[in-house]
Amino acid sequence: MRSIIARLGALALGLVFIAGAAPPRTAGAAAEPYVVGATVSESSFGSSLGRPEADSIQLAVDEINKAGGVQGHPLQITILDDGSDATTAVNNFRKLMDQHPIAILGSSLTQTSLAMVPLAMQAQIPMISFASSSQVIEPVGDRRWIFKMPITDFHTAQVMQIYMKKKGWTKVAVIYRNDDYGKTGLSHFRDAGKNFGFEVVDAEPIDGRASDATTQLTHIKAANPQAIVVWTTLPTANVIIKGYRELSMAYPILYSDGAATGVFVQQAGATLNGAYIASTKINVVDTLANNDPQKKLLQHYIASFVQNYPKDAPVSIFGGFGYDGVYALAQALKDAKSAQPEKLREALEHLNYTGVSGVYHMSSGDHNGLSVFSTVVTQIENGKFTIAK
Repeated sequence: MRSIIARLGALALGLVFIAGAAPPRTAGAAAEPYVVGATVSESSFGSSLGRPEADSIQLAVDEINKAGGVQGHPLQITILDDGSDATTAVNNFRKLMDQHPIAILGSSLTQTSLAMVPLAMQAQIPMISFASSSQVIEPVGDRRWIFKMPITDFHTAQVMQIYMKKKGWTKVAVIYRNDDYGKTGLSHFRDAGKNFGFEVVDAEPIDGRASDATTQLTHIKAANPQAIVVWTTLPTANVIIKGYRELSMAYPILYSDGAATGVFVQQAGATLNGAYIASTKINVVDTLANNDPQKKLLQHYIASFVQNYPKDAPVSIFGGFGYDGVYALAQALKDAKSAQPEKLREALEHLNYTGVSGVYHMSSGDHNGLSVFSTVVTQIENGKFTIAK
């Protein structure tokens, strides 16, 4: 867990440090802080997601507080590390609730977020997840307090399948992280993909902490697919591409957006050239038209992140989720003109917000609000993300 003090908005920290010990407010004093809690996976196998998310949450809080807060209310944030573990995420949620927050942000992973859902529903507090799986927010009728910033894995699979079908790659092998995230990705090709003409000839699970993928890739090679789909994140994303090259595999290899981080490109080096990765626009911002509604925000976020958190650079889609989570909450607070739970929930449910990750249009039937237009298929060329042709 990072230091809580280091993760408090500067203005909020100056106003409130010890609960219940604040002096009487005087004329002209700033409004009471809005307390927000967050739990993300800053360590273990989810750290490539959680670290940039934590950085970007803090970046957004600092920007908002520097600009005067939300209608005069500074944001006070506490960010805890759940270690990529569902039980720890639940314990963190309970710790954060002791601070009486207006909302909870997190967690980074599908399994950690799913573990938190019952607590948020019971507490009737808005929860904004950074997980990929649509299971986190669906069915919406049973998840009315739950929202999420990443595009759903269903839409990611759709974007990949549209591209792959155009290329004639419909006979596929899938290597997937052996958890809720990976299994859902597999289902989009093995089950839902059937209706789109896809056949999964081999499916290979891999542990999120695995250091070798030779067995899985050898099985895939024997199945002779037209393409390989990889549904995982770092560190196994890198393990798989190394094994893929060592076995001299010639099939196209396509990664889900779980691998859409510049850190992966740095770690893999030349071995990643030619691979495909689904991504938001953040990794191809230089290709965007000047009138793209996200371009200026993306340029601002990228520059600010690299300047403030160089150790966790380059940017990734995951940091964008954390940044958007804070700004989406701030927009909902402005729209609701209140931090009262039901009013804030309703404002989130009707949120229209242009963010780093896409243009959001949430509704009572869609607690994500992004479409397939938020994601592109990229190809790594000379160590850089490019729009796949």
